[in-house]
Amino acid sequence: MPACGVPLRVRARLRRPGTTADPIRRAASTLWDTDSRMHRASGMAVSTAPAPDLVDPAPDAASVRARMAARVQRSLRSRTVAWMTVGFATILVMTAIALGAFVYQQRGIDAVRHTVAVDGRLARVLSAVQDAETGQRGYLLTGDEAFLLPFTEGRPNADRQLDLLRDLVRDDPDQKSDLDALAGLIRRKLDEIGASVALMRGGDGAAARASVAGGRGKQVMDAIRDRVRLMEAHEADRMERRQAIVSRIALAIWVLVGALAVLFVLFAASALREATRRNRLSRFLPQELVLRLADGDGSLKAGRRQQAAIVFIDMRGSTALAESLDPHRLSEFLSAFRRRVTRLARLRGGVVDKFIGDGALVVFGLPEPGPDDAARALAFAQDLVAVIARWTDRAGPTEAVRIGVGVHYGEVFCGIIGEEARYEFTVLGDAVNVAARLEQATKLHGVPILVSEAARRAAGAPAAAWREVSREPLRGRRERMAYHTPAGPGAGRADVPLPTIETPP
Repeated sequence: MPACGVPLRVRARLRRPGTTADPIRRAASTLWDTDSRMHRASGMAVSTAPAPDLVDPAPDAASVRARMAARVQRSLRSRTVAWMTVGFATILVMTAIALGAFVYQQRGIDAVRHTVAVDGRLARVLSAVQDAETGQRGYLLTGDEAFLLPFTEGRPNADRQLDLLRDLVRDDPDQKSDLDALAGLIRRKLDEIGASVALMRGGDGAAARASVAGGRGKQVMDAIRDRVRLMEAHEADRMERRQAIVSRIALAIWVLVGALAVLFVLFAASALREATRRNRLSRFLPQELVLRLADGDGSLKAGRRQQAAIVFIDMRGSTALAESLDPHRLSEFLSAFRRRVTRLARLRGGVVDKFIGDGALVVFGLPEPGPDDAARALAFAQDLVAVIARWTDRAGPTEAVRIGVGVHYGEVFCGIIGEEARYEFTVLGDAVNVAARLEQATKLHGVPILVSEAARRAAGAPAAAWREVSREPLRGRRERMAYHTPAGPGAGRADVPLPTIETPP
């Protein structure tokens, strides 16, 4: 099971010296700068010396574990970004669909306009032919050339309207065929009118009137009207088909938009509930465990036995400090202390289980145990002692405190207890008690760090780098055990292999 629900595959390999700067060294520099700003704000004297070199240059796995913890946090943020991206993508899709619906509605409107335009042109063509026929009859009855004006204007007007019609129906083969037939009928009608007018002008009025009375002109005119009505009906039917298609598509689009809107609301509500739940969990649980619990990892609730390195921390001189500082300054001091513990624990791959007043319990081996848990715990203990010493020394004698650290490695039972409204992560077992007793024994022996033999062996630390302090039973315990302290500054560090973290495709 990958840590914190993040699908990572870890392949251990030793890092070549000098390839990458140790992140703990950078963290120490950051802590130094933060302290300097805090003490300047409070008016205290601040050393201008560069940040202390707290970390042994030998590479170890803590930097990678720290990056893994940071990756967990980035994963939480990336998931939030992913949800937001999906939400914005949904909005864009809805906008595109709404735009498509608008386009299809415009096509429906264009279809109506096209039909109206075709019907208008057909009416003008028919009107031009009828005007020519009316002028013909007036001229044949009266012999007055003034009646021929509609006829003389009718042919060019009809040709112009036919050209405009051809442009309107160019994408409809049936209408083009009907228009060609209509144009032929109109030419026949205008030729018939022209022939009768020519007879009248030639002085043969009887023959001209006889040609009209024969009924051929009426038949052609009736055929023209029928063709116009046919084209109007065809255009109306085409418009209805277009509107029906557009209406169905528009309806489907708006239904889809509505469905997407509902899904978006449900998605937003679900994302809000999930974010609220994770924020609530982060109030009670270490950040490294929130993702796994939020993702439904039941193993944390069920609890499990595992090997882990336990580190107990307690501040020395906190009682005197509380007497010399006002409550607000004391609160700031304790917050700064906890911040340093938390940062170094994350950088070394540990999880702060809980703070107890001016003390803390840090576990190495969560959410999943690793072969270098003890080594990282020992490195964390030495780094923390150095960081706290440098930090409080710069603050002056009024805030000069030290810490005691006890480290043990053994089997524990860890899990989450309580209800979701008030979860609590707990680590139980004799290993926890031993670590607590070791921390208490640092006062008796006057050393900042005491490490059990089990922790030293699990870390692979060389025996020469550790000085055995005692084999006497710890307070409240009957069995004898060996416990050690570093033989000197920076001594006792175990080389921790740096794994390469690979993300699966």
